[in-house]
Amino acid sequence: MSLVGRLLVILFALFIAILIASIALAVGVMVPDFVTVTTDPVEHFQFIAFSFLATNIVMAAAFVPALVLVGLAEAFDIRSVFYYAFGGGAVALVAFFGSDIRFEETTDMPPVAFGLQLVVAAGIIAGFVYWIIAGRNAGRWKNSGGSVRF
Repeated sequence: MSLVGRLLVILFALFIAILIASIALAVGVMVPDFVTVTTDPVEHFQFIAFSFLATNIVMAAAFVPALVLVGLAEAFDIRSVFYYAFGGGAVALVAFFGSDIRFEETTDMPPVAFGLQLVVAAGIIAGFVYWIIAGRNAGRWKNSGGSVRF
């Protein structure tokens, strides 16, 4: 696989990982208070849509730190699932503390319990998803002669 192909795989994997992390974060925010919300399905959909949008905005702050970790992994041929999981958690913490959005201020619902733990869990999920898609083959493009297994 050429360098250009690998870059496309990396960008696709980052996009999917951030998407899955935002879904996990939206579900983590909503599920504990699902019973106390009204039974109106439109309100449920609005809450999911807006929390999904808000977490995507926050996760946009994670893109550059994630690229740094991916660059290190590609340069040093790091393929460990633990590297990507712990790196995803660390990147999520950087994005959480680097953004101005806090879960306690986003809705009129009761404050989200364990917001920091939810963010780290979403980051770990994102790291794992990235490892499944692209991390397992980190650095193989340099010495594979053009063939990388998917």
